[in-house]
Amino acid sequence: MDVKLSDGYFDLCINASKDNPSNLHSILLKLYQMGFRSVAINQTIDDSIFDTDKKKKKKNNESSIIIPNPLDVDDLVKEFEGKLRIFNRLTFIYSDPLKTHALVNIIFSRFQNHCSNFKKFHLYSVVPKTKAALQFACSQLNTDLITINASCTGFKMNRKLYLQAVEKDIHFEIQYADILNPEQRKVAIHHSHLFYVYGKSRNVIVSSGASNVTEIRNPYDIINLGALLGLNEVKSKAAILYQCKHLLLRAGKRTFI
Repeated sequence: MDVKLSDGYFDLCINASKDNPSNLHSILLKLYQMGFRSVAINQTIDDSIFDTDKKKKKKNNESSIIIPNPLDVDDLVKEFEGKLRIFNRLTFIYSDPLKTHALVNIIFSRFQNHCSNFKKFHLYSVVPKTKAALQFACSQLNTDLITINASCTGFKMNRKLYLQAVEKDIHFEIQYADILNPEQRKVAIHHSHLFYVYGKSRNVIVSSGASNVTEIRNPYDIINLGALLGLNEVKSKAAILYQCKHLLLRAGKRTFI
C-alpha cells in the first residue's frame, strides 16, 4: 500500500455514515480550514459479523464473515485533492479473543482471499471490551491501533500489556470526543493518564472520534487539551502530527500473505 502524506495535522478517526454524505463534507471542510491535512474515515464492525447459526458453525468461520466495502468517497477525494489526504479505516469492537483470532486469520493469512475488502482499508483499529480481549490485542494481534474509549470499563490497562503493544509498534488512541462528553470524560481521562504512568505516553495518538462538525476542534485547542490527558505540549503536538505520520507509514508497509 502506497501512502503519501501531506504536511499538516492528522485526524485519524472521523466516524461517517453513507446515509449522510453532506455531514462528512462539512466535517472535512472544517478540518481543512483548521489546518488538518490527513484524515481517516472510520467504519465500525463488531462481533456480530460472525455467523452464530449452529448449522453454519460447522463451516469455516472465515467464509461466513461479511466485511463492508470502504465508503465511496471518490467525489470527496477529488474535491479535496491537494488539500486533504483521505484514508479509509476499519475499527473492530470485540469481547471474545477467539473470534478475533479468526479475524486475524482472514487479514494476515491464506484466508484473506475470502475477504478481499480488508485490503481496501489503510488502517485497522480494535476496541477490546474485556480483559481477555485487551490481552490478546496487546500480545498477539497485529493491528495498527488499539482504541481505549469510555465503553472499555470492564478492565484496567497495566504496564506489561501497554509495553508489549509498544514493543510491537502498535499505537494507542485517545478520542477527544469522549473528553467533550461529560458522561464519558472521567473514564477517558483516567485511561489517558495510565498511558503516561506506564510509558510516558509513548505511541499515543489523539483523534477526534467525531460524528458531526460540532465536535471538531482546532489543533491548538487539542494541544491545550493534552494537559488533561497527561500530555505536555510536545507530546500533545506529536499525538496529532508525528505519531500519526509514523503510524500511517508503518501501515503502508503492510503486506498480505
